[in-house]
Amino acid sequence: MGKQPAAPGKKSFLDTLSEKHLSLERIAAALMSSVLLAYVFQLLSHGNFADLGSYYNSISFGVFFVIMILGFAALVGLTYFLKQRYIIPWVLMLSTLAVSVLLSANLKESNAYFCVGVGIADLIVVLWVAAGDKLGLTGLRISRRIALIAAGVLFVVTTFVFGYFTSMKYQSYSNFTFDFGIFAQMYERMATSFAPNTTVERSYMMSHFGVHFSPIFYLFLPGYYIFRSPIYLFYVQSMSVAAGVFAVWLICGKLGFSGKLTLALELIYAFYPCLFNGTFYDFHENKFLTTIILFLFYFIISKNTVWEFVFALLLLSVKEDAAIYLIVIALFVMINRREVYRGLIMLGMAIVYFLIAQQIVAASGEEGVMISRLGDYFVNGERGFFSVIKAVFFDFGFLLKQMFTAEKLPFLLWMLAPVLFAPFLTKKISSLILLFPIIPINLMQSWQYQYNIDYQYTYGVAALIIISTIFVIAGLKGGRKRVLVLTSLCLCVVMAVSLVYPKINNVRSYMQNTEGTRQQVDELLDSVPTDATVTAAHSLVPHLYKVEWLYTMPDYNTKNRDKPIDTDYFVIDTRYSDLAGEMKTVMGNQYNLIKSAGFAELYQHK
Repeated sequence: MGKQPAAPGKKSFLDTLSEKHLSLERIAAALMSSVLLAYVFQLLSHGNFADLGSYYNSISFGVFFVIMILGFAALVGLTYFLKQRYIIPWVLMLSTLAVSVLLSANLKESNAYFCVGVGIADLIVVLWVAAGDKLGLTGLRISRRIALIAAGVLFVVTTFVFGYFTSMKYQSYSNFTFDFGIFAQMYERMATSFAPNTTVERSYMMSHFGVHFSPIFYLFLPGYYIFRSPIYLFYVQSMSVAAGVFAVWLICGKLGFSGKLTLALELIYAFYPCLFNGTFYDFHENKFLTTIILFLFYFIISKNTVWEFVFALLLLSVKEDAAIYLIVIALFVMINRREVYRGLIMLGMAIVYFLIAQQIVAASGEEGVMISRLGDYFVNGERGFFSVIKAVFFDFGFLLKQMFTAEKLPFLLWMLAPVLFAPFLTKKISSLILLFPIIPINLMQSWQYQYNIDYQYTYGVAALIIISTIFVIAGLKGGRKRVLVLTSLCLCVVMAVSLVYPKINNVRSYMQNTEGTRQQVDELLDSVPTDATVTAAHSLVPHLYKVEWLYTMPDYNTKNRDKPIDTDYFVIDTRYSDLAGEMKTVMGNQYNLIKSAGFAELYQHK
């Protein structure tokens, strides 16, 4: 006989569970959530999952199953009695993110492939919770005002967190001549003579504008007069990157986004992997690019002509090659927004400014604009941008060979995976123009720092990826938008933690390792006369920024000299034995040790 239907008025057990929002798939989700909660406890307790033997032998299987059973019972019980269908999906989503973050944080070194793998697992969960809006996001109401308050909180927190840890790195003597000693000395010279001069960049007194034309540095000079410390530069840098969150808020408002979507995009910006990660590598003008570009787009969307061109000039003032960004933005304005005249004016500004900046760099320095990084494209002794363009045009295959290599794939993952490659999801091919700078800035070059997100060459491209993603999201609806935003937020958090958490731990380690000696070294360096000529180990140069005639070892710019400069003093860092030995060889018997403190030794010319 077949199965008899339930008597009228009598509900089956499964019907009763369904009324309590406990369908079979939700029960399975509760079980998965309880497993993840137990896994969170184990990761917090025992840490290094990558060492299978140690991890396996240290965990408690009994505790794991107790947490799992209690978690499952709590989730099912709360859902049954409260008749609240959102509890299990939210716990599953948050426990998935917690496990993902802990896994990425426990890696000793960041790994793009691992993070993408974790992101795929997160995507599976997001697809389930997004289907049918199981998180109840449709009914969630967040005002634009709340989103603005959240932007303010993110701005303050990120400014002080990253300003604090990057300045701690400086205080622990973990910065070097490149790229901090040159800016520390440059700002001190700007404060005394108003000229951006430095001796450590090219081993003679010269303007930094002979290497890069960056008048934007003067924008932050008034604050330096007040604080008069290199530490000020770290906070300025963090603040400049963090301020981009306000541009995101403004852009979202212009595009008609809800408060909750705006808040999600603010969080995506705050956790976008390459932004604050790069602040740990000292100080650089490129890090001002992101916020300026995003504000420029806001004024373009708003059709605010005056501020649009103010920020176009501000963008150009960052560096001579910032003209590349303004050129593609001008093309976007002409093609995508059909504002030909505005675009042509921007295009003209970019070209004229670059030509002027190129002449200033050539007149102020010896090498001119740094085209040498594109040396792979020089043929038959030809140099310059025209020779590069000619080589690329006639041998496009060589360009592709240079761009798509195994070592550059992680860079592309770090940059595009956090937003699920959203810039490529547009139907408007013209929007892809915004991604063009990634080719000459990052992928064309064989100089490893150009495609390493630990350095400063990602900030302009990052802004274009973020704004492209926002434009794509504006064209999506319903479930696709939820999946993209939720998965992107998860990936940004996971990848950011993977990159930043080890650096924060390193800073703490630096501080601990130098705890007993930092003050002694500070006192020794304070005793060095600022009007003398000094040669210092590159790790001590940033702390001797007040010395006007300061030189660095190792000296990467001695190609025009047979030997290092003969100076009044040598300051050696004994932590680096090879460099210390090299410096002592250079000194010979012409110097006497006059003071030693901590890991620093001060020698004076006889």
